[in-house]
Amino acid sequence: MNHKAGGYLLLELLLAIGCLGAFSVMLYPGSQMLQRQYYKQQMRYAAYLLAADIRQIQQRTIFQPENYLYTLKVSGNDKHGYRIYREKKVWKRVRLEPTISLTCDSQMKSLSYDENGSPSVSGGYSLEHQQLPGVLFWLTVQPVTGRVTVYEK
Repeated sequence: MNHKAGGYLLLELLLAIGCLGAFSVMLYPGSQMLQRQYYKQQMRYAAYLLAADIRQIQQRTIFQPENYLYTLKVSGNDKHGYRIYREKKVWKRVRLEPTISLTCDSQMKSLSYDENGSPSVSGGYSLEHQQLPGVLFWLTVQPVTGRVTVYEK
């Protein structure tokens, strides 16, 4: 009777490890590109979230019968979030990723709308990621109409 032991040869194991190593070396530059796209997508999400919140406070100010005053405030110390107040009480608090910093024009630290939908101030907000120097998303609030635009620089 011939009994053959099951298992892999050392040569087969070394060959499998070598193939995995070769594949990982080929994928490494692609992973950096994927990581860059991931960071950009984080910034895009944060920019569109801020734009949606700005549009929401404009719509709530216009169409709610109670005529509450909604105000979006960016703190000078905290560059990773903002708050929305309804009649001086915090209505919504938003925290961005710790790697994303939010800065704004000095007049934009406090943004509200009147009952006609016109903003109290006009200017812009910018979002920047620590891992992507030189890439930023810019949001602008137009005077009179309050239109919010988002674009990448």
